[in-house]
Amino acid sequence: MITTRLLVLLLLLIFAAPTHAWDRIGHRITSAIALHFLRAEKTDTLIEILTLHPRYQEDFLNQIPEFIDQSDKQELSSWLLGQAAYWPDIARGLPGTVRSRFNRPAWHFTDGAWLRGAAQTQGNVYLDRSASPAIAGEAPTSILSESQVHNVITAIDFNTRVLLDQQEPATARAIALCWVLHLMGDIHQPLHTGSLFTPLLFTEGDRGGNGIRTGNRSNLHADWDQASSSGGFDENLPLVLNSIAGYEDSSIAGISSDSTVWMAESREILNLVVYSDSLKSAIRDAEENNNELTTQQLSPEYLVGMQAIARQRLGLAGLRLAIFFENELP
Repeated sequence: MITTRLLVLLLLLIFAAPTHAWDRIGHRITSAIALHFLRAEKTDTLIEILTLHPRYQEDFLNQIPEFIDQSDKQELSSWLLGQAAYWPDIARGLPGTVRSRFNRPAWHFTDGAWLRGAAQTQGNVYLDRSASPAIAGEAPTSILSESQVHNVITAIDFNTRVLLDQQEPATARAIALCWVLHLMGDIHQPLHTGSLFTPLLFTEGDRGGNGIRTGNRSNLHADWDQASSSGGFDENLPLVLNSIAGYEDSSIAGISSDSTVWMAESREILNLVVYSDSLKSAIRDAEENNNELTTQQLSPEYLVGMQAIARQRLGLAGLRLAIFFENELP
């Protein structure tokens, strides 16, 4: 059942920013869902960590909308942690040397050939060409420094370790908190876990759908990013919430977190749903005729399925954030 508390929190977040799915609003939704399951003491711990972020004044306090009641602890915490979940994307637009200090483009996705743990099937789709060799992923315990991080999974390894280690500098833990909130959302987006490869058009891959143009000057990746916003929040919000309905606070206790399971789920969706038969057929036709791939129009049936999957993935991401914080954060 959808609680009034969670509905109010999410509505506050929705009207705080433009509507995107795995962009600003999607990350805010997953953060708010996580807060619904967390004990107040855990939320307080997260806020305490976040206040020591090196850009807390500029990117957090100075950005609080006027309609947020800052005297309401719960309302303020919800907005701040939603901003934290989106902050790694904010870092992309910071100026000059500040951007180079905080922005990590390679942390948001993974090479589809990279395998580890529960993810033993490639995320890459190979049309009429042989598969690239699989890449054996490093053990999570081997990722000890930022220089070893090169994809979304190793970024989760690194940032969860920093966040959980109370001996790490406070500023580093605050930055890591933002990345954990963000990356656990990103790994649930199928097109962050692989690409499509062909002999001619996409010899180096389609960059997770970014190379496939779709209607309205968009691309396949952006369509999936924004899938949960296309139907409007009046329609989508209850459906996202219902995807995790029925869980009680006690049901998340003692559950372990495994990011390779989430990646395996995303890759299954990528292979079975994202690159549909009609998309593959259009790509093959272009290849056979040595033509540029035309703008693809996604069918109504495809869009409906995409929206349903996006809602489910956003709900799972929020729930799994709560599981991680509740069971592993001191």
